[in-house]
Amino acid sequence: MSETISVDITPDKSLIEKLGAVGYTTEEAIAELVDNAIDARIENVVEQVSVSLDFEGRGIEVRDDGQGMDGEGLAGAMTVARGTKSRGQLGQFGIGLKSACSALGETFVVRTSKKGSGMEYSIRYDESEWMSDSSRGWDNMPMEERRLEPGEEWHGTIVSITRPKVALYTNQSSRLRRSFGTRYAAYLENRQVSIRVNRKECVPTAREIAPGSKVNIFLRLSTGRRIRGHVALLKRRSIRGDYGMDLYKHGRLIKPHEKFEILGHPELARVVGRLDMDDVPVNFYKNAFIKESPEYMDVADAFRNNDSVKVFCYESRSKTDVPESAAPVLDYVFEGKEPDGRLPARVRLKPALKALEAARPPGGRPGRRAVQVSMGPSKGPIYSVGSGPGRSVSVNTASPVFRLAGNPLFMAGMVAIEAKLAGKSPEILGFIRERNGMLDGLTERFGKAPKRGRQRKAAEPRLPHGYGIVSELVEMHDLLSDDASVKFQFTALSTLEPYLHNLRGRVVYALYVQPGSAEDVAEMLRSSFGEIVFIENPDSKMLGALSSVPAADKIVAIREYSYIRGGSVAGPEKALADLVTEKHTYGIPLDMKDIRRIYRRMDEDGLVDLAKLRRYARASKKSALVEAMIKGDV
Repeated sequence: MSETISVDITPDKSLIEKLGAVGYTTEEAIAELVDNAIDARIENVVEQVSVSLDFEGRGIEVRDDGQGMDGEGLAGAMTVARGTKSRGQLGQFGIGLKSACSALGETFVVRTSKKGSGMEYSIRYDESEWMSDSSRGWDNMPMEERRLEPGEEWHGTIVSITRPKVALYTNQSSRLRRSFGTRYAAYLENRQVSIRVNRKECVPTAREIAPGSKVNIFLRLSTGRRIRGHVALLKRRSIRGDYGMDLYKHGRLIKPHEKFEILGHPELARVVGRLDMDDVPVNFYKNAFIKESPEYMDVADAFRNNDSVKVFCYESRSKTDVPESAAPVLDYVFEGKEPDGRLPARVRLKPALKALEAARPPGGRPGRRAVQVSMGPSKGPIYSVGSGPGRSVSVNTASPVFRLAGNPLFMAGMVAIEAKLAGKSPEILGFIRERNGMLDGLTERFGKAPKRGRQRKAAEPRLPHGYGIVSELVEMHDLLSDDASVKFQFTALSTLEPYLHNLRGRVVYALYVQPGSAEDVAEMLRSSFGEIVFIENPDSKMLGALSSVPAADKIVAIREYSYIRGGSVAGPEKALADLVTEKHTYGIPLDMKDIRRIYRRMDEDGLVDLAKLRRYARASKKSALVEAMIKGDV
């Protein structure tokens, strides 16, 4: 016989802290508060939103002069998952305020006054007090109520955050202004809001679109609904991947540069556009659409199969930012004629040869240039200067030196400059011939064009056979390797996880980066690896909070170090020393006995040099712990 009983499923008090521990970058968390401010704007009034980053006092404030809230509204805003906003507003889930504030700092105060009410309400949340005071719970959060004196009236909301959990640095304000200029461009352009970061106004970001290239598109979905948008061409090809479709919901940019699987080809790196996807669901952090949802898949399928999109992409492949002729390059050198535009940094060989061929005078007759350039191909050096009054120059387009140039048109310009100088000073011809011969020898020995795929950097240390980075991090490593500005190293469980066959709990990989780059690296990786949680400089408290979050099965802890020893993948000895540090300094969920097992298996495989291990242990001030691990005293 069975019976129905009642159980208490009141959420644990740590829920607010845990909501803030996953999913937000600093920029996204502040944007969540700006979203709330925009949702509260007063109709037909330009709302003023101010974001202040206090680098000395270590605080963050977001202030608006919108409608404000009464006591009931503030209580609702502080209630987890009570969504009081309607469709069409940026925040709908009733989670953003709490999770964003918790992600940014341990203490926050929300102060608000509704327009015309004459009352002010405020709630203060202190993480440590909330967790330690057993008398406080979900049903008795203290809220202050104050009647405003005449002349004190105001309306809007102020969110003040102290004891920050995130790094604050001086160039952050300029990054936020640029980001918000893109994220809220629709509101800024229409003068619905004005957003300032540290008193400087955010300007809506506008791409340089090729004149006449914009085409409106309408995607018909299987439900009968239509998605409105447009595609266009950038004036210049993007080499950083900043192209593709920008996906909006209710006027806010949710996902920039979406390729929809058909825009990934390099020849389409000028295609940009916008889709307004108001009916497609987003996650409750509002930083991504839910790609597994039927609505998103319907839009993606409609975009890929849209006839207008197909025609536009086909036509864009034939359009290039390579000039039709190299004549402007040569005219600039020989005649001082200013060019109409700039050349791209890289030009493929075939279109460059066509442009050079187009610059030749008809019938081989000398042109107006002081030195006439004629094209090979022929055997010999990259170019040679003939004798006589015309000073003819023969450019060998078959030369490896010419073909290895990132932009052969620039190489042709360099040749033209030297040829012009040779015409004025014949004595340098000997130098030119000797230099060109040496260039041939250099390219013969070192200049073989790389095959498809990445080349290892010469300075990258060789790793022992059978040891390396965890397979699921390889693509992540390659993405970071493409950015030469980032100094990084995967270490600890990033290489050692395979040696712990009975690993229990969640994996916390370690990625070390140079100071000031953790946030940028995390942002870059989140956009490409959505199934992994990336956290900047997490401590044991933050990692503990993640232990009960279902989505956090795989975690990458990104830590900033002023000096990173070794290459982009730590060797066995450094990885072991770093793993001990990760356990004892940062509290990753791993027992010292587990680390001892890793060491034993690696030692059995002959991967550990004890002298190196002890050297790394001394550098990290973990000698006693490492010695205990070696001897088994753990």
